[in-house]
Amino acid sequence: NRRSEVMKRRPNNGRINSLEVSGMPLAGLRGLLAEDFNGDISPAALRHILTICDALWLHSGDPALPHAELTSGKCSNGFVDVLRVLQYPNLCELLACQLVMKLEATYRGPIHWAVGSDHAGATISYAVANWLLAKHAFTEKGLDKTQLWKRFVIEPEEVVLQVEDLVTTLGTLRAVREGIRQGNPHPVTFAPVVLTLVHRSDVYEFEGAPIVYLAHYDIQTWSPEECPLCKAGSVRLRPKENWAKLTGQE
Repeated sequence: NRRSEVMKRRPNNGRINSLEVSGMPLAGLRGLLAEDFNGDISPAALRHILTICDALWLHSGDPALPHAELTSGKCSNGFVDVLRVLQYPNLCELLACQLVMKLEATYRGPIHWAVGSDHAGATISYAVANWLLAKHAFTEKGLDKTQLWKRFVIEPEEVVLQVEDLVTTLGTLRAVREGIRQGNPHPVTFAPVVLTLVHRSDVYEFEGAPIVYLAHYDIQTWSPEECPLCKAGSVRLRPKENWAKLTGQE
């Protein structure tokens, strides 16, 4: 099956490695296919992909430089917007392939569904489902940050794999799992592993299962009153509206 084909695509089968990816412009990355890639992606190569797609910014610590003001009103020394990478289907497929290879090192049991949250989680979970030859669906946003499962029934013998683009807290993982459980007439079996592209939490397990990721970044958040960058004179900027200023491009 296709899952076995993914595992055959180990080092020395592809023609492009992480070192070459680390120097590619965006135009080159947009032509990169999963089958072109040689082995496991390195943290440096993934960081390059995220950065060049304007999906990752990390503060240098210099108080003369601005820092991020989040939608919640809190301050942060980093910002991740994985959807800016997933807008390119080839990169989504490549990163999904990498996640499946990581999965194989942790769990080799059956997977019948790959599910994610609405909506960036829906994109990467679809790509993972494609590699696994599994069924795919995603929860839908409800009120008060709930995630609802409405359209399909998961049968008792089927195993569900949760896949997310980003794990900051366990809030979305909990909401998705609760929505799936409440939306099905039978008890639901979840795979003993969770996949995410980017992990920026201090928690590495969910309901006793490891959270497997391609990249981890230590990103902190504070209230404006407690923010050390504000106290040092750093200016707060909304990342999406001020990306060039935040990243020093202007």
